[in-house]
Amino acid sequence: MVIHRRVRHGRRRVTRTAPWTIAAGLGCLLAGACSGADDQKGSIDGLVARFVDVEGVQTRYYDYGQGEPIVMVHGGGMGGASTANNFSRNIPGLATRFRVLAVDRLAQGMTGNPKDDEDFSTQGAVKHVYLFIQTLKLDKVHLVGHSSGGGVVLGLAVEHPEIVKTLTLTAYGAGLSTGEGPRKFEAILAKCPPDTNSYEHRKCRLLALAHSETTFPPDYEAADEYMGGLPKSEETRKRMAALREARPDLEDRNERYRKQALEQARAGALQMPILLLAGKQDTLGWSAADPHSMQRRQMELFSIVGAKNQRVTLRIINEAGHFPYREHPEQWNAALMHFIGFWNSHPLSVPGAEGSGPEVKTGGFMLKEDGNDAPEKLR
Repeated sequence: MVIHRRVRHGRRRVTRTAPWTIAAGLGCLLAGACSGADDQKGSIDGLVARFVDVEGVQTRYYDYGQGEPIVMVHGGGMGGASTANNFSRNIPGLATRFRVLAVDRLAQGMTGNPKDDEDFSTQGAVKHVYLFIQTLKLDKVHLVGHSSGGGVVLGLAVEHPEIVKTLTLTAYGAGLSTGEGPRKFEAILAKCPPDTNSYEHRKCRLLALAHSETTFPPDYEAADEYMGGLPKSEETRKRMAALREARPDLEDRNERYRKQALEQARAGALQMPILLLAGKQDTLGWSAADPHSMQRRQMELFSIVGAKNQRVTLRIINEAGHFPYREHPEQWNAALMHFIGFWNSHPLSVPGAEGSGPEVKTGGFMLKEDGNDAPEKLR
């Protein structure tokens, strides 16, 4: 589908193709990355997907605009209901000033499954996004991650800070405190179909995180159902189920990786500007005991990443749930563009700083296999 702008000149109506769609179409043809009709069944809002081989994994992504690259990483779990389509409402606006790339994560959307079962993990997802950036020769990028995708880009920024200009985490707070008792999300989720492998359950879970009935319109749901029903997606869920049975420590391994990344951030490993964007009514971070969301997870995350980094900003958008960028795309885009623009023009604007921040060693961490949560010494 082609998006048009309609402009009235007196009584005449002129139809013009939006510039970002023209640029993307030409780039697709020149790069030889255009795909067939079946490959576009997962696309929405007039976007045209591209595909690239990332170390043997066919990877779907959107690529629009010109300028500094922004790489957007969605949330959800492998074989789940989140894809690059999450950012469909943000790409056009951001593409007026940046080159915007939104990628289907490993074993999600229409991106293939890993060859090695060990990569059905947060570490595997981090490695895939890093290799995606290297494959497209993007050099330094502005990284954006939503929800569990925030954990992916956080890990990537710790492991490879040399490629990250700015880091934006939206609605991220896995494992951080929401207060006493269950969250509002659990109460809603309890009403969903019990079969977690069914599309009905995945759809119900997704809708439980939305704040508006328009967050996920019918075309989004149709594309999601199509991608979730692909043989590749069925294989994802089967392989992961078998892996969980054979490796009950898998989730613990992901949790250790998450904790180590946060410990590295608290120690000062992240010295790039960091933006935290959240929705005020996000049920994942709202204790059922609280009449109003207290934003405990976001304040704790702010304390962690801001412990030794003065270039950290927290913005909370009202009347928004777990997907503030879909529910208020213009406001969310404006916050991101202003943040990047400010730090591009004020690279040393830290009170009392002579450089970009305190001197720290960076370059990643190794996950210990002995169960010890303490991070390895930074290399």
